[in-house]
Amino acid sequence: MMGAFGRFLEVSVPAPDVQRSLAFYRALGFHELPTGDIRRWHYAVVTDGSIAIGLHGDGVTEPALAFVRPNLARQVQALEAAGQAFDFARLGSDEFHEAALRAPDGQLILMLEARTFSPGGATTGAPMAALGRCREVTLACADVGATRAWFERAGFLPGDDADETIRLVTPGITLGLRAGTPRSAATLRFAARAGGTVLKQLASLGLAATTTAQGPALTAPEGTRLVIEG
Repeated sequence: MMGAFGRFLEVSVPAPDVQRSLAFYRALGFHELPTGDIRRWHYAVVTDGSIAIGLHGDGVTEPALAFVRPNLARQVQALEAAGQAFDFARLGSDEFHEAALRAPDGQLILMLEARTFSPGGATTGAPMAALGRCREVTLACADVGATRAWFERAGFLPGDDADETIRLVTPGITLGLRAGTPRSAATLRFAARAGGTVLKQLASLGLAATTTAQGPALTAPEGTRLVIEG
């Protein structure tokens, strides 16, 4: 299934110190995936086996949800004809095709013509990271209804709502929409590993988690928020 944006690729985040962020995720048991040479800047990708996080040393100034959409120029034209505005659309014959648009609450969506890393290892069969599997990417929304309707028009389907969270799914990602002030940092929520040993594992790695209403939380060097739920 492919929605209006294409197939989900990664959570793209600006990482001023890519090596530091990479070391942080590796310590947690994430795996690095091989990247191509499309990006002109330092770029690395890690996965927990269920979702990929793109660490961008340049070129990305805020967290974004990135999708791959073949025939991108045609799709951009179709969306523009339907009234969708774009932050930019780089569709020249001598450049990598990509475009950016925003959800009602400002979440940046990137649409790319092709993949920027190999999918090898990004499967549910990969070894589990210390945090468990990523359950959802949470978006804080000033208007949950408007954001939900926008993503549903783009092809997202209703998921299992819980804990005042509206969930929407498309292959590769589950979005959790919660009322609140939109954040500049991405929030990823993980289903903790069985046995309740995650805090001990984090302590053994020298990582101190903070306590939140949803569960222990870590902040990656680049600002990505990781919440571990039971």
